[in-house]
Parts: sequence; structure tokens; C-alpha cells
Amino acid sequence: MDSHEVAALIKKHVNDIRIVNDRCLFATSDKQRCGDVLLTLKGRGVTHISTITGVDRGDVVEVIYHFDCRPAQLNLKIPLPKDDLRILTITDFFPGAILYERDLMEMLGVKVEGHPDPRKLFLPDDWPEGEYPLRKEWREKSK
Repeated sequence: MDSHEVAALIKKHVNDIRIVNDRCLFATSDKQRCGDVLLTLKGRGVTHISTITGVDRGDVVEVIYHFDCRPAQLNLKIPLPKDDLRILTITDFFPGAILYERDLMEMLGVKVEGHPDPRKLFLPDDWPEGEYPLRKEWREKSK
């Protein structure tokens, strides 16, 4: 699907869509409707998530799902307020998301509910609880 086809497919489940070109688009939704976008994509044969990234925007953390819709790349942004950093796992739809979600939990403090393996991925086991190194407010403590 090209970007215009993907946009038409998901438009009722998102707040906004920005088409960059035939092969790249950005959309923003919310965590309540995210599952609808996933079901819609799966129904059209999308089977691959390229990656998941997270960006600390100050008052929100944006979770960005990057889907390969061949040839288009959909970048689906879900803003989460910092006082409610919870989102459901997408591993039931896209099993390849398992490591990316662990990264979100560990580095940004996003609570991925229902995740099948919430162990740490990068940080040592004795890393302090509540310390998230990719948050803007995080500062390394001197030893």
C-alpha cells in the first residue's frame, strides 16, 4: 500500500495524518483507539513492525510504532501523559514488538501492560527503580 492507501484505511481511527510522500506517513492516535489501527492493519495483511521508538516531549512520552506497509512506512504516534504512562502490549498482533516494548519500559518508564517478558534488556539488574535514562529529567547520579 502507498501512503494514500494507508491513510484512507486508518483515517477513522486517528486524530491526524501527515503524508510525507508516497512511501512515508505519520499519524497520531490515542491508546484507546490504537488497537483499532492494529486490527485494521492486520486485516490488510500488514505483518511487520519495523521498530518502536519513544520520545520524551516534556509533559508526554510519545510512543511511535513504525509499520512496514509495503511500500509505505507508517509512523503511528501515541502520546502518553507522564502521569499515566500505560499502554497495552501489541505482541499479540505483532510478536516482533517484544524487545522494543522492553526497551520502552526500561529506558522511558512506559508501563506496557500484558507484556509477556518484562525483564530488563539493557540496564543492569541493580539499576535503581524509577530511574529512566532516556527521560529529559534524568541525570546520572555521581557515585
